[in-house]
Amino acid sequence: MPAEAQRRRGMVLVPLAYRIEDAAAAIGIGRSTLFEYIKEGRIPSRKIGNSTVIRHRDLEAFLDAAPLSAATKDAQRSIS
Repeated sequence: MPAEAQRRRGMVLVPLAYRIEDAAAAIGIGRSTLFEYIKEGRIPSRKIGNSTVIRHRDLEAFLDAAPLSAATKDAQRSIS
């Protein structure tokens, strides 16, 4: 289904990839932190022409691999 038809039907389009500014905003970090993570190999990036992009699934994988917060661990312990 073309993108315009999806917008008319109220469907949400998830980008396949984000430019640096958008990727950083999507996960709540700054540009310089994102560049550090790329340099360290923690988040893979790709070059498309002159643009550096991060795939959506790579951002999700980075978040999934991040440790849980102490508050979340405490809450999980209190449920069990």
